[in-house]
Amino acid sequence: MEWKRSQAPSQVNDCDCGGDAVEELADGLVRSYRCAECHSGLGDVTMGHEP
Repeated sequence: MEWKRSQAPSQVNDCDCGGDAVEELADGLVRSYRCAECHSGLGDVTMGHEP
């Protein structure tokens, strides 16, 4: 699996570096998000458990 550009859902944090590009890694039911600029982790979302 590899990271790909994505739109981050609203519950994922914004990155401290100010970059607004986000990458997503889908692993089964969990989607992890990171900043595409500095690769800091922004959190993850379990599918089916969105608010």
